[in-house]
Amino acid sequence: MKVWLIDELDDPGRLPALARRELRGWVPDHPALTDLQLAASELVANALEHGGGPWVRMSLLPVQEEGRHYWRLAVIDPGRKGEVPLPRRPGPEDTRGRGLWLVHGLTSGCWGTGLTRMGERVVWALFAR
Repeated sequence: MKVWLIDELDDPGRLPALARRELRGWVPDHPALTDLQLAASELVANALEHGGGPWVRMSLLPVQEEGRHYWRLAVIDPGRKGEVPLPRRPGPEDTRGRGLWLVHGLTSGCWGTGLTRMGERVVWALFAR
């Protein structure tokens, strides 16, 4: 697990790059690395923008479901008003609002959101391992 304290970052806008680098250290030669990095970039950028808190946490755990092996990528932030993110329907001229659709496509719909008991917001995604 990796925790970034926003106030300690020289440039919080670099958080997606830091997440990609962290994943490269965790699973350097895995075939899913590129997809994991792209999804992590989107999710940590969303957490930074919408999380409203002093930190962002990312984890990558091996899981097994129905006999299949996956990586479970999770990005957690303090949350705001107990809301979970939902995909938007951006218009053709919008330059934002496609990140969760991208994660949906990368995972063939195997992703979700939720709140921890402490009210933290979690966005997770499964990738074949």
